[in-house]
Amino acid sequence: MSKPQAFYPFFQVGRIGEIAMRIPKARNLYPESEYDLTILLPDTQIPTANQAVIDILCRGVRVKHVASEQEARAMHQQAKAEDPRAVWVDPDPAANYVEYLNRFHDQPRSYFASLGREDVEKGWRLREKLGMPRNARIVTCHVREAGYLDHKADMSYHGYRNADIQNFFYALIYLIKRGYWVVRLGDRSMRPLSDFPNHLIDAPFHPEYEPFFDPYFIASSDFYLGMLSGPNTLAGAFGVPQLLTNVPLSCASEENEGDMMIPKKYYSHQLGRMLTYEEILMSPILDFNRLYLYQESEIEVIENASTEIFAAVWEMESRLNDRYPFRDEAELSHARVKQIQKKAHLWRQHTLTPDHYPHYPFMASYLLKGRLSHEFIRMHPGYLGHDFPRIAWGFHPRVEGLPARLEAFHRERMQTSL
Repeated sequence: MSKPQAFYPFFQVGRIGEIAMRIPKARNLYPESEYDLTILLPDTQIPTANQAVIDILCRGVRVKHVASEQEARAMHQQAKAEDPRAVWVDPDPAANYVEYLNRFHDQPRSYFASLGREDVEKGWRLREKLGMPRNARIVTCHVREAGYLDHKADMSYHGYRNADIQNFFYALIYLIKRGYWVVRLGDRSMRPLSDFPNHLIDAPFHPEYEPFFDPYFIASSDFYLGMLSGPNTLAGAFGVPQLLTNVPLSCASEENEGDMMIPKKYYSHQLGRMLTYEEILMSPILDFNRLYLYQESEIEVIENASTEIFAAVWEMESRLNDRYPFRDEAELSHARVKQIQKKAHLWRQHTLTPDHYPHYPFMASYLLKGRLSHEFIRMHPGYLGHDFPRIAWGFHPRVEGLPARLEAFHRERMQTSL
């Protein structure tokens, strides 16, 4: 029996992130083993779209270019008249994300993007032009800056997601000294890099740059280092391990085993201190996705310092090469993180209503497979919570133990079973 047809309308083709988020999710939700999937794209060229990414992610499925949604709907209706099983896929990315996460948080995905043989051979020729050996170990890096969207007044609310490339310099120099080639991705609105060794390729400003740089070098990476943005979404589509820095906790993208993240820090001017992980996850702050919400709540979102990024890069590179010395300790802190995430997950399940948009009745990080950097936790002993007094409850409750100093919390916690 033939497979039912599925039509996925993707009319708002834009930057890499939109392409790499939507097409792979559609291909996982409607796998080739079960559906005859058609991706419907606009029939006009989108200037901001990376055609190389589209070509690679659409390879293996049918693609049709349509002039309007009406034309696409007509195609679906004709298919449905011939076979009532024909499916029109909801184009809403939030709805697809909910379905995707619910389905794949506890089972493997059916689709990962991959390079074809011609891509690999083209990549070898590109490496030759760059003076890069075929067997070079690569880390791709992308640091989100304001420049690309600065001219769009309606996008200024994204400012809390940006960071300074200078805070990555120590980490990049460390990787180069370890023998890696670093390919920095982005666009020409970013600050050019200077005075770096030859093993750093500043792709947007390189004379050999072409759109193929992005999918080829990301797919060829030992890991991706950087921010939540288009390139990181593409790394997730290829299944490349990611070290995500400066992560706002309202976002979650560490979806693959081996992914790691360090969050931005949240300083409350009302309380006069940093907020803990649990305080953020168990409050409306978790859904803040506009700069003014932080400002009105007197919360300052602080980007990662160079030492935090350097420590996390050391941890990531050590883990990938099976020489990270604190694995047992890290499993204890990871268990504590999952406890906090589970609490937030249950809270959201029982408090969010359908009028909450996007309606995510779950804690995404709890369902995803990545982890917080243990080195970040070691640098911030109080981040996973405060130690409260131990109380013996009865008719006459009494204090059995006073809270430990915040600085001692990490050491005390590591000596007890979670």
